[in-house]
Amino acid sequence: MKISSKTRLKKGFTLVEMIGVLAIIAVLAVVIAPKVFGAIRSSRINGTMLSIDTFKTITTDFVGKYGTLPVTNNNSRIDDLLIEAGLSDERFAAKIGLQSDVYAVKGATWKRGTNGAWTASGGSNQSSTSRIICKPSNTTAPNTAGGSNFKLDGSKNMPSGARVISTFLESVPEAEARELSERIDGDALSTTSGADAKGKVVYNTPSRGITDVYVYMMHQ
Repeated sequence: MKISSKTRLKKGFTLVEMIGVLAIIAVLAVVIAPKVFGAIRSSRINGTMLSIDTFKTITTDFVGKYGTLPVTNNNSRIDDLLIEAGLSDERFAAKIGLQSDVYAVKGATWKRGTNGAWTASGGSNQSSTSRIICKPSNTTAPNTAGGSNFKLDGSKNMPSGARVISTFLESVPEAEARELSERIDGDALSTTSGADAKGKVVYNTPSRGITDVYVYMMHQ
């Protein structure tokens, strides 16, 4: 039986129809994709802010129980101290920044001496992992102070002699760093480009779209 040309045409799309469908898909991708990626970014930032708030509460509990927090070095981290003190079950982990196994590198071991003071020894460098740190205050510009200084009101340094507790976030994309700053500090203490040296969220000028971020938690 001979099949007519009309019958053959009904079995598939014409070239014009296919081009039209592809054009619609392309337009939808342009419109929808940024919203999808934006929603994913916001979700990661929400998770990070929740983690920071959770560990801030636990750190406050530690201070209430043991007093002054010890200063950390490159090998030690406050979140390990909280585990050793029985106040946390796990290390700090962030949804933004470098995603790595938070237990891949062993940090310094914390011990409490007979005088009640906590000290850390041994361990390996933790600089490639997001963590909680405690540094003595200084007057270095916050974006380059490495967590030792924050200008919470945009102008005043941390008090002299204070111990500054902050969250270190490793290798954060610029867009996420900026949104985190806007969410926590608001527009007045945030920046649209370059370094951010004001408020609770600070970071240096991104290199290839990536920067380390420090988020103020408290000071003693």
